[in-house]
Amino acid sequence: MFGRRRREEESDDAPEGTPRSATGAAHATNGADGLGQAIPDVPDGPYDITESPQDGVHRLDLGALRLPALPGVQVQFQVEEASGQPLTVVVTDGRSAMELSVFAAPKSRGLWDEVRAEILAGVEASGGKEAGGSFGRELRIALPTGRPQESVPARMIGVDGPRWFLRAVVTGAAGSDPGAAPLLEETLRRIVVARGEEAMPVRDPLPLTLPREVADHPDGPGAPATAATTGRPALPTPGVRTAEIR
Repeated sequence: MFGRRRREEESDDAPEGTPRSATGAAHATNGADGLGQAIPDVPDGPYDITESPQDGVHRLDLGALRLPALPGVQVQFQVEEASGQPLTVVVTDGRSAMELSVFAAPKSRGLWDEVRAEILAGVEASGGKEAGGSFGRELRIALPTGRPQESVPARMIGVDGPRWFLRAVVTGAAGSDPGAAPLLEETLRRIVVARGEEAMPVRDPLPLTLPREVADHPDGPGAPATAATTGRPALPTPGVRTAEIR
């Protein structure tokens, strides 16, 4: 659902930085993680690495993403067997799941308006629509499950940053009810993106790596590590293995 219709190289003489598509609403958890552990009140993210907040939140280093390890959520990775590189990153609270992807963007503009229009043109016939959300305009769509004639409701959220574009696809209870997963929303608000300085084709995914908590686990990168989380394990996929932080 994220095509490369306008794949292009970044230009070094373009203006620096692009504003985010949305600054977000007030924290759903009122500055707390939902389980009574206070988190310092800081401006809403996601953040660029140059503005990473000093909020005392432990973040898993995934390379291009620094993911907050909040109590009550579980982080899952689909890892390619051959290379050991993460293919997808999913955060779940046991009832809802949020798949995260981050892409290279041009210096001169954001991508979300453009990408949103492209996707909407392809899903309107099946009931897809645009709606307002905590992070600005988002898409309400139906995702196929792989079974004949079966789909699940989902929300696609996009955030533009300086030379990066972050996409979140939410399914489960929060796929139809935006208020059903405050911990996942808080996770998205506290993500830090480390874009790097190298030139990349626009819309190429930024490289992800397994966090030390998984890569250094004594039972190997396919084994669970610890980070105060709960939730459901991901379904196995041929050719990849699932690593969890819980």
